[in-house]
Amino acid sequence: MNDFEKSEARQAVLDQIDTVKDLPTVPHVLLEINRMLQDVDVSNTKLQEVIEKDQVITAKVLRLVNSYLYARRSGIADISQALMIMGFESVRNSIATVAAIDMFRMKTKYDHFDIRDLWKHSIAVAVTSRYLTESAKIAPPSDAFVAGLLHDIGKLVMARHLPDLFGSVLAAQKEEGLSFIDAERKTLPIDHAAIGGHLVRKWHFPAQLADAIEYHHEVKRTTFDFWLHLAVYAANVYVNHAFRDSANDEIRNAFPEFSSLEPLLGDFKSWRPAVEKEIEEHCQSF
Repeated sequence: MNDFEKSEARQAVLDQIDTVKDLPTVPHVLLEINRMLQDVDVSNTKLQEVIEKDQVITAKVLRLVNSYLYARRSGIADISQALMIMGFESVRNSIATVAAIDMFRMKTKYDHFDIRDLWKHSIAVAVTSRYLTESAKIAPPSDAFVAGLLHDIGKLVMARHLPDLFGSVLAAQKEEGLSFIDAERKTLPIDHAAIGGHLVRKWHFPAQLADAIEYHHEVKRTTFDFWLHLAVYAANVYVNHAFRDSANDEIRNAFPEFSSLEPLLGDFKSWRPAVEKEIEEHCQSF
């Protein structure tokens, strides 16, 4: 397949996704907030009014922001206080987190694929992404958490709505001993990362989150927020390598300037225990 044919086949998959009636959805309130946040003059009061129209989302968000995710910000009693203490984007990201939890409740019937493992992996990447951005002060930690949590959302779309493509990837993965992404790149014109990026753009997510999701398997210089993207990419590599030394080797190969990043990432062996403990706490809590 030449480049033109591959591009046509890739677009055909995206067009197929656009026709699906029951794609994973996010609450209407999140779509509305994403649109409102494009207005620099939007007020706390207007955002609060939109959020509080959905009492279920309001209750879930307040429970979330007072739990493990925002443990240092306990005692938030209402959305107005959440907006004042946390800011617009962090509240938006909390709503996205609530939506993600619901999305991962879908049921799938594939051999060698357990959605619970995908959920645990997504939690691990979310926590690790947030740690990297927070400790290195290179990007908003709440953006990193949401991008990490949703980085594999494309797999959910494939599993539910593109079963033939998903099944062929799982077969290649098993038969040839490939990683999921390598099996995709060998058998399909598009991968789950690109599908995920396409989906969150349909949800009007900001460019920095969409780019971090779409390019979590490669280092791409032209992303909207390079450091956020790099943190999610690095977190995914660390989790895939179970925080072994081989993770740094992969990041170093993908990012030749890795030596300049090492002081920011630190010694992962020193921070691994705390991050793994937090990952386990999130898995149990969610």
